[in-house]
Amino acid sequence: MSVPVFPSAEPAKIHLLRTSESETLKKIRHTTSHVMAMAVQKLFPKAQVTIGPWIENGFYYDFDHPEPFTDKDLKTIKKEMVKIINRKLPVHREQVSREEAQQRIQAIQEPYKLEILAGLEEPITLYHLGDQWWDLCAGPPPGKYC
Repeated sequence: MSVPVFPSAEPAKIHLLRTSESETLKKIRHTTSHVMAMAVQKLFPKAQVTIGPWIENGFYYDFDHPEPFTDKDLKTIKKEMVKIINRKLPVHREQVSREEAQQRIQAIQEPYKLEILAGLEEPITLYHLGDQWWDLCAGPPPGKYC
């Protein structure tokens, strides 16, 4: 019995879009970073969020948490993110005064947000996921992603 031999084919090259190449991808990454932060804070109430933007190859958030996150924690965070996404919470942008932002941040005891607020120029904007979670976020212009 003979086995057909195929010439080795070069693997096809795949072009993964960078955030700057797709407005849709930018929107997804912007919102997903907020979803991740919401999930982390729900699961780990002591976690403090710092900054968390979209970047060219994805998104991130920096967290201050007493313990490093484990692989198990990351899997739990991912599951919580899926639950949040499946709830289809509306995302909306709110413009507030610096004083209003400062009061809201102090009320939730988020010192890193106060540091970030101090360096922001007007307008000051908050991004909400439903009425459950919000973050100080320079974000895109109104109507662009929300």
